[in-house]
Amino acid sequence: MRRIILDFGTADILGRTIQLRLPGYGLMVAAGFLLAILLARWRARRCGESRDVLTNCGILALIGGVGGARLAYVVQHWEDFAHRPGGILNFTGGGLIYYGGVGLATILVLIYLRVGKLPIRRYLDILAVSLMVGLAFGRAGCLLNGCCPGGPAREDSALAMRFPMYSSPLVKLGGDENPFWEGATGPGPVYSEQFDREQVTPHPRLLNSFTPRILPPRDLHGPLESDQLEVMYAEPSEARGLFARDAGGELLIGREDWHRLRRSGDGFLRGSEHWEEAIVFDVNGDGKLSFQEAWEYLQQRRELLEDRFGDDREAANDWLSKDLYSLAAAERSAPVKPAQPLGLVNALLLAALLAVFFRLRRWEGQVFALLVIAYPITRFVLESIRSDNPHALWRGVLTHNQYTSIAMAAVGIVLYLCWRRLPASAGPVLAERTRAAPRTAPGDKRQKR
Repeated sequence: MRRIILDFGTADILGRTIQLRLPGYGLMVAAGFLLAILLARWRARRCGESRDVLTNCGILALIGGVGGARLAYVVQHWEDFAHRPGGILNFTGGGLIYYGGVGLATILVLIYLRVGKLPIRRYLDILAVSLMVGLAFGRAGCLLNGCCPGGPAREDSALAMRFPMYSSPLVKLGGDENPFWEGATGPGPVYSEQFDREQVTPHPRLLNSFTPRILPPRDLHGPLESDQLEVMYAEPSEARGLFARDAGGELLIGREDWHRLRRSGDGFLRGSEHWEEAIVFDVNGDGKLSFQEAWEYLQQRRELLEDRFGDDREAANDWLSKDLYSLAAAERSAPVKPAQPLGLVNALLLAALLAVFFRLRRWEGQVFALLVIAYPITRFVLESIRSDNPHALWRGVLTHNQYTSIAMAAVGIVLYLCWRRLPASAGPVLAERTRAAPRTAPGDKRQKR
């Protein structure tokens, strides 16, 4: 799982902090789109059709595919977006339904071909292989993002996969010692889902002390050397002096200053304090902590440590000084079935099958009709090993994608039976249409040359 491929840190633009990163999912979608377009253009030239038309179809398919897939996901999970509509446009975190994208993309492409009076069946055959190539890259993106996981697998299964608690960037620039993606507010999708279902038990040092949540990457730290208990056991007046020195004239500490002071580890904060824990004590909800609020947080931590270690301050200090990066890196999910790799292999096999069948087709539209029949069958089977939607085939409980697969396969059969009755050719090729087109008048500036 590599949710972030390149992490350039942040930039302050017009007073706002912007994350500069290249997400793995977005990279795979872009790479799949480009390769699919190049493949479609190559097939178009071999079929005597316009490569530019295929490029336009690809752009429309990308817009409709991403938009339709996101729209379908939002509609299905509307309860998650009703109170945070801004999350609707967060495409990089996953949350796309393939069939929704296929539906809207197909509609846009068909409208474009129809308006242009182009041979629809021929162009759909050309696009069929590219659709599966694009899907393969999409599944690779799901694997990098950790979404669309498989259901629980046996511990001894040779194909079982275990996802990390956090995804670390493949390349992280800027010299920050944190190996994980700091933009994450929680663990990866697979680990998070299993944690909510109590299927995994992380090291207790990685948990929020006051709420049942896993600490975000930014609250983690490496091994600490300073005394972590010095301030919480100090006199309030001494602690107040340290706080005033660190907080400056405003006498308040916000999130960014908290992390900066925590990294220095020689003032009011010693390194092991967690912002996600401390902000709970923000009484007025301004996102900043006064001395009294921060001091109350430290005293609550002290009580928890005394409950765990009693008077053994050395053991308590060792507990707080642990290398949380190493602890987080060692955490893995319970084994799951390899849904994303199998989806990727399935798409590539279908692409190869369609490419071979393209040479054997007897009438135009046959390749696309085969795709509309074959893919839903394989998708129906793959849905049975995924965990993101409840299903129980033996009880007649199907996922929404399985119902859609049944409908799509039925449409494919109807297309196959109807199109086979049409003439084998969908119409003249580009060169023939060009020769048959009426020429412009000699004085017309648009005269063909």
